[in-house]
Amino acid sequence: MKRIFFLVILFIFYYSWPTLSVESYVILKVNNKIITNIDINIEYRYLIALSPDLQKVDKKKVMSLAKDSIIREKIKEQEIIKHFDISVKNKFVDKIFTNFYKKMGMKSKNEFKNYLSKYNLDIKDIEKKITIEVAWNDVIYKKFGNRLEIDELKIKNKIKKTISNSKEQNIYSISEILFSANNYNDIQKKYKLIEKSILEIGFNNSANIHSISNTAKLGGKIGWIYESQLNEIVKKEMLSLNIGDYTKPITIPRGFLIIKLEDKKIEKIDINFDEELNKQIANEKNSQLLQFSEIYFKKIKKNSTISEK
Repeated sequence: MKRIFFLVILFIFYYSWPTLSVESYVILKVNNKIITNIDINIEYRYLIALSPDLQKVDKKKVMSLAKDSIIREKIKEQEIIKHFDISVKNKFVDKIFTNFYKKMGMKSKNEFKNYLSKYNLDIKDIEKKITIEVAWNDVIYKKFGNRLEIDELKIKNKIKKTISNSKEQNIYSISEILFSANNYNDIQKKYKLIEKSILEIGFNNSANIHSISNTAKLGGKIGWIYESQLNEIVKKEMLSLNIGDYTKPITIPRGFLIIKLEDKKIEKIDINFDEELNKQIANEKNSQLLQFSEIYFKKIKKNSTISEK
């Protein structure tokens, strides 16, 4: 089975949470699958752990985010089981999970487990979330993999140009807010709302609340990216930014993108052509698959029954 992993959720836990005995009750149903107050409270803690500054945001807003996040996960899970048995252990989950805790600075699964125990969190919950995302990616690739359009020659020429014209390259640390809109007035309305939010609670918290990108849970943080990996439109906008600034909405296939420049530096060019080619082809595939993923999710959500108690 071919797999392209274009989405891996990262969970970073900063706070300890006491064990509380709380009565469980149904909050809503997604296609007759129940979601309880316990589910939402756990997801709320995940969101806070991913972006600690969310504690400064009105709790009702973050709880609403938690509810939406759980709904999204349940819809995905119910679609996945039509195609795969997620109870069967997937070897790629172990690899992604290992990369995950190592990025958190931990050397072993046991060390990670002990770390989570401080916050009353079960390692199995995180494994399940990663399993769902990996399986969802499989579903999207299975359905849309044959519709990917990659101009390999264009990518090759771009890499050759980068290597021949430069001895150094800019690297940017960036965050994003991705939103959708139906028309020009809707774009302006949403952008004003996001700008107001950025002013009040900051860019990253605003990404948590307003972004539809998979990076939203991480406060929109993408991390470091080479200038050569940016498309020309985004690159042009980035060149005019100072650290701390963000762009006006940039039109991309998935919607409208606002990018914040967190930091930047210059590094000497040391590009392995084949490695860079594979990386950029994978990035382009991932970009297209994410677009298909969002379109497909909206479709199945529209056909889902979500009832609140």
